[in-house]
Amino acid sequence: MKFNDKRFKYGTYSTVITLVLIAILVVFNLIVGKFNRSFDFTGEDIFSLSEESLKVLDTVDSDINIYTLFSTAGDDAITGRVEQVLDQYIQHNSHIKVENRDLYLHPDFAGKYSSETNNVDVNSLIVEANDRFRIIKYEDYFNSEGRFSLESCITSAIQYVNMSVQPSIYYITGHGEASYESYTSLGSQLKLANFDVKTINLLESDIPEDCRLLLITPTARDYSEAEAKKVLSYLADDGRAYMIMGGTDTASFKNLAGIASAYGITLEPGYIYEGDESRYMMYPYAVLPQIQEHDINKSLISNGYTVATVACQALNRTEITKQGLEITPLLTASDKAYIKKEGNSSANKEAGDKEGPFDIAVAVTDSTYTDKAHTTKLIITGASFYLAEPNTDAMVNNANSTFIVNGINWLNDTEENIFIPAKSLQNNSIVIDAGTAGSIKLISWGIIPGILFAAGFVVWLIRRNK
Repeated sequence: MKFNDKRFKYGTYSTVITLVLIAILVVFNLIVGKFNRSFDFTGEDIFSLSEESLKVLDTVDSDINIYTLFSTAGDDAITGRVEQVLDQYIQHNSHIKVENRDLYLHPDFAGKYSSETNNVDVNSLIVEANDRFRIIKYEDYFNSEGRFSLESCITSAIQYVNMSVQPSIYYITGHGEASYESYTSLGSQLKLANFDVKTINLLESDIPEDCRLLLITPTARDYSEAEAKKVLSYLADDGRAYMIMGGTDTASFKNLAGIASAYGITLEPGYIYEGDESRYMMYPYAVLPQIQEHDINKSLISNGYTVATVACQALNRTEITKQGLEITPLLTASDKAYIKKEGNSSANKEAGDKEGPFDIAVAVTDSTYTDKAHTTKLIITGASFYLAEPNTDAMVNNANSTFIVNGINWLNDTEENIFIPAKSLQNNSIVIDAGTAGSIKLISWGIIPGILFAAGFVVWLIRRNK
């Protein structure tokens, strides 16, 4: 064989190129293995951590143990996905340690974490550090619809075991309020935000010293004068409160209304109807308010979320307000909105109806009795019970509960709520109706083959006649 033969040259060239490519791949894999890095090419970045999680991990400077309770005999696809997500936590912070404990092989392991109200099951996760732990159950991070919420659960648990004190919220009861347990989506988000929610009856006890803020919701009965004084005294001493007041007859609820009016806000009688068709959901009284620029609303605006305020009332400013009081709109109805007085059954705008725009939610800061470093803060909304009602919240992808928890974080002088949406593990399908399917068949089985046949026939004729 001659070394200058063309086939030998081409063969040698192909062999060299192949070897170079193989060498590049080997070196690349060695580098990736050395630095323990992986890459996520999924559509929803299922195995990548969000900026919120990375910020939390950057604050971790002590060891945190994550125990997975998977069966070593099983081969669950979800188990593999959990391990891939946990790898991202390990890669970003060396203080995160992950270990699997098969409960069949270690039946006594779950004993120290179990209680009468909280069982530890197979496929659960336990996040532990600093003598604190949180159990993440299988149904917490994966549901029957294929939604994967593992990252939000783990990041919240890491934040929980890494904090020194868990802030307490007191939910006021005793006036016919809906039970806190009925606000399921809000409760879930407050848990993820690591607030400890407790109930309090102001007739029976004073506001505890560990209270970070009061949560006031729509009532069936007015507060007593003594209860209102307790709330006002608490607020005057750098207190914080979130007030959901829609559906309240302020003429009959003078003590409750007096709390808001002490901070420059009164409730307009009647309900807001939205005249702009793009600003309501199904019915004009199901208002989709304009979300105003504020630290509370940053995540809502950046993610394009829409808040729903059903059966809401407008907030008015009192004629006289204290010096040092600052009121900032958070949610507003448009200038096409109008108010229908109670008892008016017409949904159409009529002569005499008060016209918008209207404030539906405001943030209030008061430095009248405190210095600027320690300011009384409130969020007052004319939204009704439906602001936190779980079915309404689900219709807007949990934007309502996110809005509330972002506000609670602002009241607590912390950053906005860490809200990491659940991700889908299911492949999206293209749904094609029967008519479109028939057109596709006609094009792919008839028209395209026909065009190709005609083009081939023309080429054959041209070559034949040359």
